[in-house]
Amino acid sequence: MVRITRIALFLFSLMLIVSPVLAQDEEKVVTAEGVAVVQGGNMDIARDAAISDAQQRAVEQAIGVLIDSQTQVENFQVISDNILSQTKGYIKSYNVVRENKEDNLLRITITAHVALGKLSDSLSAIGILLGQVHKPRTILLVAEQNVGQEWYAWWWYGAGTKHADTSDMSIIDNTLMDLFAQKGFEMIDQQVAMKEMKVTQAYSVQDLSVQQAKTIGGQVDAEVVITGKGIAKLYGNVGGGLKSVQADLSLRAVRTDTGQVLATAMSHAAAVHISEITAGNDALKKAATDAADQLMGKILAQYAKEVGGTRSVNITISGLNKTQFVKFKDVLRSQVRGIKAVNERSFQNGVAKLSVDSKSSAQVISDELSLKDFGTFSVEVVSSTANQLELKVMPK
Repeated sequence: MVRITRIALFLFSLMLIVSPVLAQDEEKVVTAEGVAVVQGGNMDIARDAAISDAQQRAVEQAIGVLIDSQTQVENFQVISDNILSQTKGYIKSYNVVRENKEDNLLRITITAHVALGKLSDSLSAIGILLGQVHKPRTILLVAEQNVGQEWYAWWWYGAGTKHADTSDMSIIDNTLMDLFAQKGFEMIDQQVAMKEMKVTQAYSVQDLSVQQAKTIGGQVDAEVVITGKGIAKLYGNVGGGLKSVQADLSLRAVRTDTGQVLATAMSHAAAVHISEITAGNDALKKAATDAADQLMGKILAQYAKEVGGTRSVNITISGLNKTQFVKFKDVLRSQVRGIKAVNERSFQNGVAKLSVDSKSSAQVISDELSLKDFGTFSVEVVSSTANQLELKVMPK
């Protein structure tokens, strides 16, 4: 009982310490160094990677001032890590102050203005954050039904259907497209996507599963798919010839490489007008605007959390025996920068699946692995996305 009381008092004290820091120090100026390997003499790629590394370290420093983990008792380390994982940081602006090349390593030092807490409406800050996560491309897969329409309409419906006219579904898509584009998100145009997509009749549904969303998104090179549906219904007359319409919208943002649900949003809105169609349009637009605000806030918060902390990267490696797998895991843990944990998922018939908690993207991990010495074998990169890596073992 005494031990529980002490832990409770510690937590309360920690909250008192952390809260004022967040309130008083909303922005910090820090200096950080980033490092990248120069491959094939390509300095431009190395420079971008080194700057990205420096930006990540700057965010880590700014967040890290809240709690000095080295002073924490071991029993409270999980508490410290939890607080840090919930604290969001993002770069508002930065300047390169020094650049130095040592053999095949490029070192770049920056000074950065890092803000803590909720991401603001600063387009420059959002642009930097999106750049740090490799500017993921987003596509909309949202079904819509307005007042007076018999069916939901969705643009990815199979050719030749009678109720899939894209002219019937412009309000939600157009609103979301405009709002996300204004914030700097890279959106994929539906007309372009339709030329690349090849889907079966099984995909002609208004409620796409995560796997279906991944498949469609992968065909059009989208890293994020936003799925959902919205409907506007006539509520009744409110007097003076005005009609009331209410709209409901639910959305979900999914990563196409891992299937991770980045964010969800639900919104409700109402509008009145002498025309029920116009009222329906207004209600759908209001609902879409609110849902977009929710979704963007959650997505950006997740990106900021990954930039300032760690992300989960899935790795599949084939063609190895158990001894080689042990060696591979040892190299990951001890020689690849930014790896905080290695979690084995399965090993069967020479194929291993694992996930790592990493401060770097899958592309950065793959670059480092391609330069490591595994002794009797080498590792070849088959494919990579921001959060997923496929490798195979090659004998020397």
